[in-house]
Amino acid sequence: MKDVANIYADAFESGGLVHVYANGHSRIAVEEMVIRMGALTGFRPILSVGLTSFTDVIGSNGIRVNQFFERVEGSGAELLDEIDFGSKDVLLVITATGTTAAAVDIALTFNKRYPELALIGIASNEQSEQALPKHSSGKNLWHVIKEAKRGYFINNAMPVGDLTTEINGETDSYLICPLSSIGALTVVQSLNELTIRELDSRGIKHHTLRNMHLNNTQVNYDTWLRDQRSR
Repeated sequence: MKDVANIYADAFESGGLVHVYANGHSRIAVEEMVIRMGALTGFRPILSVGLTSFTDVIGSNGIRVNQFFERVEGSGAELLDEIDFGSKDVLLVITATGTTAAAVDIALTFNKRYPELALIGIASNEQSEQALPKHSSGKNLWHVIKEAKRGYFINNAMPVGDLTTEINGETDSYLICPLSSIGALTVVQSLNELTIRELDSRGIKHHTLRNMHLNNTQVNYDTWLRDQRSR
C-alpha cells in the first residue's frame, strides 16, 4: 500500500486528482474518501446514479434495473469521455468482488486510453482471481490490473461470497454479515494516512478537512473547497 500512497502523493503534489469509480455498495468507500471529516483534497468521485443508488430496492430505480446497468458493457467509455486526466492523475476502481462487468469495463477502457497512468483496484483477491468472468473480455478486475503497465491490486480481504457468519437456527440456516465494505473502508483510510505522511515527509502541506461539527471550522472548510475546486 505504500507504493499506492506514493502514487497518490505524486498526483496531489502535481495539483492533480485520484479519480475514484465504484458501483453498488462500494460507493460507501468513495464517500469515505471524497468528502468526510479528515478527508484529503484531490479525490474525485465517478459515481453514476444507475450504478450506485440501490436503496429503492423495487420500482423504476429498483435492484433489477441497477443490476442490468452493472452488466452493460461500454459504460466505461461513456464515463471516461466525461473526464480530462492530468499527466499524473490516477484511476481507482473499487468493487467488492472484482467481477462486476461495469467495473471491469472502465478499467479495461482506461488501460487502453491511458496506459502510462496508474490504475489501482480494490476488490476481493480470491474472488476476482478465481471466479468466472462476467465481462465478454474473459477478465475480472484482477486480470486487468495485472496486465496494466502501472497496475496495483489491493485485497479487501473479502472471502468468496462475502458473507462471513452462518447461523444454524430452528427455521433455517442463514448466511449474513458481508465483510467487503469494512475491508474497503479499512484500505482507503489506511491509504489516507500513508499518503498524508508521505506528503508531509516531502515538505508538502496538504488540505485535510476538519470536523465540521465543531466550532471554528469555516476557514478550513472554505480553503479545502477552494483547493478541491482548483484541481
